[in-house]
Amino acid sequence: MSVVAILLGFLLFLLGFRLCVSIFSKRGLRVLMYHKLSNSDSDELTVKVDVFEKQLLYLIKHNYQPITVEQLIQYQYEGAKLPDKPVLITFDDGYENNYTYLYPLLKKYRLKATIFLPVGCIGKSNFWDEGNELIMNYERLKEMNSVFIEFGLHSFSHINHAGLTEDEVIHDITECKVKLTENAVPFVPAIAYPYGAYPREEKRYAKYREVLTSNGILFGFRIGNKINKLPISDPYSVKRIDVRGTNSFFEFKIKMLFGRVKPF
Repeated sequence: MSVVAILLGFLLFLLGFRLCVSIFSKRGLRVLMYHKLSNSDSDELTVKVDVFEKQLLYLIKHNYQPITVEQLIQYQYEGAKLPDKPVLITFDDGYENNYTYLYPLLKKYRLKATIFLPVGCIGKSNFWDEGNELIMNYERLKEMNSVFIEFGLHSFSHINHAGLTEDEVIHDITECKVKLTENAVPFVPAIAYPYGAYPREEKRYAKYREVLTSNGILFGFRIGNKINKLPISDPYSVKRIDVRGTNSFFEFKIKMLFGRVKPF
């Protein structure tokens, strides 16, 4: 086989690959879920800073436009427009490393992210993992410019919502809102469920939704590893894509295309 034929075959392969990507890549809202950033270590919940920066550059290069939950609320409930390729960058738990590493990168690239806070743990540590990693204190939260960072709820004490009674859910949400208001920390009326857990049985879920709605919560975020169709059919079951420190960059790109590494 001649060199020309080989090159032609390779070009046809690339064109076919790009065509497949454009056809099968899903439209909609991608919600990326992170937890921690580190300059040295990586694990399931910890992405290395240089890897995270590479992921941000990928979003920029491919014209993904980070939005806030506030923008999503305006779109869903008020008819506002979203950009063509919206993406929500979310971080759970509010670790100190979010201030150290995430915030400077957002400022550097003029991007936005949402941090979901376990409000009763602010200024403490991740006791739910029996760990000693610092959660940002109120001073840190107030230092971060709202142009780049917004805050949502992640329960009061990182508690699993799946087993709570209606009264316990009301108490949990109320505690979060009161504490943040007392400390003058603005927040969006949205919750990311700790452990991605919430009542799944149909009747309990319907009651759970009613409780969230009546207490002013407009969005609930789970895991799910799928791309959300727009408009959101169920604002209390928004799916997030779990970005892990153990994912390769290739796996990240596949997740951006399909929501998960195994698309079918």
